[in-house]
Amino acid sequence: MPSNIPKARLHKAFNEGRRSATVVTIENPYDNPKLKQLWELGRKQQQAGEVKTPIPPLEHGETRAVRVEHNPPGTKRASRPAPRSRSGPGFGRGRPRGR
Repeated sequence: MPSNIPKARLHKAFNEGRRSATVVTIENPYDNPKLKQLWELGRKQQQAGEVKTPIPPLEHGETRAVRVEHNPPGTKRASRPAPRSRSGPGFGRGRPRGR
């Protein structure tokens, strides 16, 4: 079964693992099993010195991968204010246009 993850995303996960090899206490930021595996592989190979190419620099505006806090099951989503109605009183009536 082919993966739906773009190749660039797979490469980024591997390179993120390589970047994290110097920090002992960092945890894997990925939830996807394929990305998690590539991150671990990149970290392990970088620590062992098996990868001879330099770690590519981050692109302009690109950030390091971080673990995102998700709402645990059973919790409510953050409430947003109700959207404004466009059919309320005074909408489109009462004011002359551009005269």
